[in-house]
Amino acid sequence: MKQIFLLALSLFVMVDLFGQSQGISYQAVIIDKNPQEIPGVDISGNILPNHAMQVRFTILDALGTIEYQEEQSTTTDAYGMINLTIGLGTVTAASPNTFIEIDWNGAPKDLKVDISLSGTDLFYTDFSFQPLTFLPYAYHKNITATGSMIIDGVTNLKSRLNVTNGSPTFLSGRLTVDSAAILQNELTVNAKSNLKGQVTINAALAGDKSNYDSYPLRVEGGTQGLAVKITGSRSSSNNFVTFWDDEKIQGRIEGQTTAELLSDPEYIFDNVLFANEILRSTVDVAKAVAGVVSASSSSTVCAGLGACVTAPIPSLIVGAAAQLVMDIANLALGVAAPIIYNVSKHANIGITYQSGAGDYAEWLPKLDLTEKFFPGDIVGVKGGQISKSTENADHFMVISQKPIVLGNMPQENRESSYEKVAFMGQVPVKVIGKVQIGDYILPSGSNNGTGIAVSPDNMQPDQYQKIVGVAWSSSESLQYDYINVAVGLNANDGARLAIKQEQKINAQAAEISALKEQINQMNAVLSQVVPNYATLMESNQPKNASPTAAKPPENGVAGERTIIYYDVTKEQILEGIDLAEKTLREKGVDISTNPFFVKLNTEPGYKDSFVSDVVATIKNQLNITYEQEVKSGARVIRF
Repeated sequence: MKQIFLLALSLFVMVDLFGQSQGISYQAVIIDKNPQEIPGVDISGNILPNHAMQVRFTILDALGTIEYQEEQSTTTDAYGMINLTIGLGTVTAASPNTFIEIDWNGAPKDLKVDISLSGTDLFYTDFSFQPLTFLPYAYHKNITATGSMIIDGVTNLKSRLNVTNGSPTFLSGRLTVDSAAILQNELTVNAKSNLKGQVTINAALAGDKSNYDSYPLRVEGGTQGLAVKITGSRSSSNNFVTFWDDEKIQGRIEGQTTAELLSDPEYIFDNVLFANEILRSTVDVAKAVAGVVSASSSSTVCAGLGACVTAPIPSLIVGAAAQLVMDIANLALGVAAPIIYNVSKHANIGITYQSGAGDYAEWLPKLDLTEKFFPGDIVGVKGGQISKSTENADHFMVISQKPIVLGNMPQENRESSYEKVAFMGQVPVKVIGKVQIGDYILPSGSNNGTGIAVSPDNMQPDQYQKIVGVAWSSSESLQYDYINVAVGLNANDGARLAIKQEQKINAQAAEISALKEQINQMNAVLSQVVPNYATLMESNQPKNASPTAAKPPENGVAGERTIIYYDVTKEQILEGIDLAEKTLREKGVDISTNPFFVKLNTEPGYKDSFVSDVVATIKNQLNITYEQEVKSGARVIRF
């Protein structure tokens, strides 16, 4: 057999094969050392063409340890060249890894190549040994770089990026991430960041709300804070910010337009009608009130001496009350038009804050720092400080449970010296005993944070200054219960008390005047049947009595007109409301969209309050009418 000695020229480069294959391209020329014998001369350095052979590739680390080894069968071409891809061969038993598991960590690696020219048995001969002087596969899964990596072009990360070495990652250019990117350390971006998709911050943080490091999202470094801009125009269907918990939405900051504000029945009725006192200053309503007063005397226009006491016609009073209700209902619709102009001048109505909480509160300092307070406790305010002792207090307020707005925030770490006190809105209050809707809630006097309920009809003048609020829920319990109370909304109660007292005084004055008139009538009759009756009466008068108190009319006859008025009752006004609803429905009016009837039929306690106000207004008009009739010389009787 002819002895063969091999020489080789080799070349290997990094390649990226199609699909999932990865490897290193390897080329070599196989040269036969033995000269070729031809007649007259021996030729050396000839190639070895078309020869079958085996090749073994071994990748070694800096210590000479095998990291990867494979074998491949091949045949030289007509020019003695082989073309192979390291990574596509058969992994040997000596290899600890597959090709894709090689750790290209930047440490030196060598490539050892062995060949065997035997067609039957493997007798490997060292062929080449040379260092791998560059990273052979730039897209390999397990790349560890111990030095700086500078990339001049666009970097596309199509899988997860983990930053775990504890150092910050600085991005001064563009970063495109097609898949999930997990940053296990700090990410610093020195330029604008445009995030085109949804962003979720899932930070496993815990801590006190006063700790800055407890918050997953923090905005700092600028003179302004957080800006939220929605697409299109705002409306109540747009939530600028929504607050969720594990159960449901608990609050939101939503948009509001002028049209939505003007169509809100609560706004129209509260802010337009009553806030501006239109009810008491509108001519049509005033006429309707006068109509009810006139109906109350519908059956009694008597002439001559004597009492003509008959009941008024009930249908006239109810009908007049119904007309009054319809005038008020029409006012609720008609008044919106002039208000539109005023509101539209401030067309940017803005946003609405919504929450399950129902009151505005402020932090107020404790009078005694050791005293414990709980939501719903009634407290007395003395010089701006609170205490459960309500004796000699300036104001009477309630500890808030969960305010929607909380003002006068104390300095950090001083919250224990303050408590949240409700100033306005709805708040649960501890009340002992039975409660009806519309009752006033007062301190119980036990100095333990509890309150009691008092009906408006049973209120005494000295109790009005102790009002905590008005009950908007009821309870039949004789023990403690939490009552929903409107606080800070009873500013007019003092005025109402004054009006009631004035009405009572006027009623008493009218009653005295009527009694005097009756006495004068009796004296006039007696003076005709008893001789010297006037002389006898004057001689029997007390010394301090008015000399004209019992003087009969000059002509000896009572006034020519006798008018009897009947006070209008709450029941008649309620009948008037029912009649007004029936009349409007028959006319095709949809009362379910009328702001007045919406409030009347949906808000707890409002109907009773409205009826009481109407009755008080009518009584006041009766007093005025009574005085006018008396001054005109008529004999007026009131029941």
